[in-house]
Amino acid sequence: MIFPRIKKMIKAVTARLVLAVKFLPREIRAAFLIMGVEAAGRSMLSPRRLISLYFHCSDPMLPQGCFVECGVARGGSLAIMSFASAGKRSVWGFDSFEGMPQLTEEDKSDGEEWVGYRCSGPDGLREAQRTLKSFHAAGDWVKLVRGWFEDTLPPAVAGLAPIAVLRLDNDWYESTRFCLETLYASVAEGGLVIIDDYHTFIGCKTAVDEFRQKRGITSPMITTESCSEAYWRKLV
Repeated sequence: MIFPRIKKMIKAVTARLVLAVKFLPREIRAAFLIMGVEAAGRSMLSPRRLISLYFHCSDPMLPQGCFVECGVARGGSLAIMSFASAGKRSVWGFDSFEGMPQLTEEDKSDGEEWVGYRCSGPDGLREAQRTLKSFHAAGDWVKLVRGWFEDTLPPAVAGLAPIAVLRLDNDWYESTRFCLETLYASVAEGGLVIIDDYHTFIGCKTAVDEFRQKRGITSPMITTESCSEAYWRKLV
């Protein structure tokens, strides 16, 4: 077991060294960033989702606007969003940095074993800050906001618009519903809405399906990974 751990440590250190070399092509540095984030355990996302996120955020067809992630955990995916922004877009990360909240009736007990689990680790916000710094993704364009979504999003939403990429890693029905209802109007035409747990938890999928039906959203849901993520592009 010790050799796989050493191998991951070597990958993470190598990634940090490569990222410090600014003259290397961005695609090479991005590949090492993704490898390093995964090897260092800084994200719960699979490599497929990390790669997809980078290409989404690097898409030259994206509209003007910021990147927003609700559910930062240890900051690995936010580091990729920050790197892809190249400092030209503001990047916002919202998270309670506490344990996973209680389920509601709509979740049908799906995910009950995760209640109370602290996805950000014991150091919470500081852990996400360390991730950004260690992978050269910190900067004044990146804002981390600690607190429950119902407390932090309403006062922040006016300053977020327009949103080019909205990534929700909220797991449960209530948090997914609240984030969509609060932030979707700020997503620019042509912007992306990424739902990390759409194929994972019943409550998350129910919240998304209800929201899309209520708003008459017909833009197709595209699956990134059959056990987890799906996304759509906002059309008018």
